[in-house]
Amino acid sequence: MRVNGLTEDKIKLIYDYDRMIFNSDRRFYEHALQPSDNFFEFVCDNSTAEITTVEDFMNSIHSIALAQALEEFGFKVQLIVFLMYRGYTGKEISEITGIPRYTISRRLSKLEKVYKSKK
Repeated sequence: MRVNGLTEDKIKLIYDYDRMIFNSDRRFYEHALQPSDNFFEFVCDNSTAEITTVEDFMNSIHSIALAQALEEFGFKVQLIVFLMYRGYTGKEISEITGIPRYTISRRLSKLEKVYKSKK
């Protein structure tokens, strides 16, 4: 940058701005896939059968409100929640589904709003 004629003050401004954006993104991704405390109050059926598919997962949800909300959002959101239930991280879910982490976060946020309105 110095070679291109930028002053030290402008370089410092660019550096500070980049750092601010980096920290903002980092904070976002740390919290993006963590639904609020009461979101996953549902309890799955405690049968001996292991839940291995999205369909099994949907059939084991006791919360009617959550089941209805998940039905409204379709298979992709059901898959995201199922993978979260199975303990996958946001990064892993993104890699498995091909859905960007930000989009996953937005969909979960919308799901949470619908779920709370049905509760």
